[in-house]
Amino acid sequence: MHTLVLALAIAATVQVLNAAHSLPATQDTNRIILPRLDVRTARVDEHAPVTHTTITPAVLRMLHVGQDPQYIVERAVPSIVAYSESGTGMSNYGSFRLRGIDQTRVNVTIDGVPINDMIDQGVFFSNMSDLTNGMASIQVQRGVGMSMNGTASFAGSVNFETNTGLDAPSAHLELGAGSFDMRRASASVSTGKLEGGVHAYARFTTLESDGYRANTGTSSNSFLISGGWTGERDAIRLLGIWGRSANELGYFAVPESIARKAPRTNLNDITDVDDFGQHVMQLRYTRALTSKTSISAAAYYGGAGGDFFSGFRDSVGTLTQINYPLNNRHIGVIATITTAAIAEGVRLEGGLHAYEFQRRNWETVSPENKSPYYDDRTTKVDASAYTRLTYSVDAWQLYADVQARSVSMSFVQDVPNLVSALDLPVHRWFFVNPRVGARYTLNDAAEVYVSFGQTGREPTRFDLLGSTQINDANVSVLRNPNTVRPEFAMDLEAGYRLQGGYGRLAANFFLMRFRDEIAPIGPYIEQQFVQLRKNVDRSRRIGVEIEGMYKPLSNLSIEGNFTWMAANVDEYVPENIGLPVVYSNVFPVLTPNLIGNLLVRYSPIKLLTLDVAARGVSRSYTDISNDPRLRLPSFMQLDTRLWVQLHSSMKLGVHVNNVTNAFVVTNGGSTFFEGQQESAYFVQAGRNFMITATMDF
Repeated sequence: MHTLVLALAIAATVQVLNAAHSLPATQDTNRIILPRLDVRTARVDEHAPVTHTTITPAVLRMLHVGQDPQYIVERAVPSIVAYSESGTGMSNYGSFRLRGIDQTRVNVTIDGVPINDMIDQGVFFSNMSDLTNGMASIQVQRGVGMSMNGTASFAGSVNFETNTGLDAPSAHLELGAGSFDMRRASASVSTGKLEGGVHAYARFTTLESDGYRANTGTSSNSFLISGGWTGERDAIRLLGIWGRSANELGYFAVPESIARKAPRTNLNDITDVDDFGQHVMQLRYTRALTSKTSISAAAYYGGAGGDFFSGFRDSVGTLTQINYPLNNRHIGVIATITTAAIAEGVRLEGGLHAYEFQRRNWETVSPENKSPYYDDRTTKVDASAYTRLTYSVDAWQLYADVQARSVSMSFVQDVPNLVSALDLPVHRWFFVNPRVGARYTLNDAAEVYVSFGQTGREPTRFDLLGSTQINDANVSVLRNPNTVRPEFAMDLEAGYRLQGGYGRLAANFFLMRFRDEIAPIGPYIEQQFVQLRKNVDRSRRIGVEIEGMYKPLSNLSIEGNFTWMAANVDEYVPENIGLPVVYSNVFPVLTPNLIGNLLVRYSPIKLLTLDVAARGVSRSYTDISNDPRLRLPSFMQLDTRLWVQLHSSMKLGVHVNNVTNAFVVTNGGSTFFEGQQESAYFVQAGRNFMITATMDF
């Protein structure tokens, strides 16, 4: 009810403001269709010579039951593996890997505005739970793709398109409950385009869960609101996203010997509970100068922060609890222009993006949480520009894109007894990232494409420090820029697409070669938050991705995706072990050869739909040594969903996940336990169920 009142209040306010503004109409403006440049400049169209998958509204409705986005994209897009620390595949801290490359190397934007933590470059979807709810679509580009705002599109990019509220007025309610005491409620409302061009959309979600692994529960609330005014030539839009979560923490990977006997084990202390939130706001103005030329400008502000506790007990059970809080502030501007007026078949786009991202990291020991024993500041400034040219003639489409990025990161350390950390130099990088591609249309149903691109990426704070703090062990890295070198990817993609009356098929070959890849090596940093990473001179990934859908009958469809991938690190030399060891031609960590999804959907009668889904992932190494004992096991997971249409506006779903109770592990590393090195696991949930109800008004 509060969501409905707020959305209508915003719509009414904007409408009053619009009443004071009049725009003269002409015969020319009446023919102009105003584009969403925020989406179009961050995406490619369906025929572009770029490897991509767009998750449509229909697919989102089919897959979404309130889970965080990574668990949707891993089912709908090839080459993705996701995990959550709670094991539920719904919420709590989680992440994904694309082509075996972790999420910190994936560019993530909402309507073209970046939401990565720019300093560590990851995205914490649990901070803004149920983010997918309220999105109109999601596009995932694999490989270096095209130029993006924000962090480098190194492994790929994920772009969310929000709901504008321009469609017909509607209200929607979702309720869910299931295993691990999961309870979820979500409500959304859309005004449609009101008289005068005003429109608004709002969504609120609350979720509670105990988690699959012990003491990994989640309590979260999130809110999304979008509103604006659309005229004949102009559009103004405001978007706000806010979320807050209290997660019981489970970031210690569990040794395999324990995890196999007791899969729900959590080695974190029961008192380890965070309190974290994130918000993003953007204001955008778009103007159609002519029917072929449009401009857009946006300003955005984001922030995140909270407490992150880690408790340790001594031999008599006395608790020492360290808090690792942080606070982020992110402000940026974006400007874009697109025109098709230069020549027949030519489309030219250009854009500028600049931001400043500020971070404070500090550490305390409870109960002295207002007296940090450690405190530092990190500031990152990024300015980039791109230009993109597309030329279409007859059966051909040619594409060229080049981006220039200038990045700097500075550090200020507030521990007076660490003299070596004073007056640290600014770290600076400059990248020029070119891409080219071509598509040829074979006939009305089929096309082939090829593309090549290069991109560079600067190290993260964790890459530089290997720790949560600046200390005597790592300060020399900060005093000597490029000790940790930036990494570069060269990416060749070639594919075939077929769209027919009975379905669709897309097949893609990729060859990614890396120079100075900052690769995970298996062990974790001392605080266990992330894996240690080191530069490796040469590495590569080569593979084939297939995705498609076949509909032999009007009430039966079969769809899925499959990835075969071979990956290689030419050479890795471990440090600080006192032995002359060199690992040659080894597989990268957490990079499986095979990933596959299959979904069969059958509707025996109009009001009943049954989904049966299978997902398989082959084993992967947890340590760059490729010791055969250090692996994540392969798995095959089977899920079912039964949807019942109770009324034209009400649907009930019964979901059973991991029907066979398979042992599923999708993330981990290596550790030493009782004097022996072994794999460490984040085990995902066994058999579990959920019941959902959706109502439209």
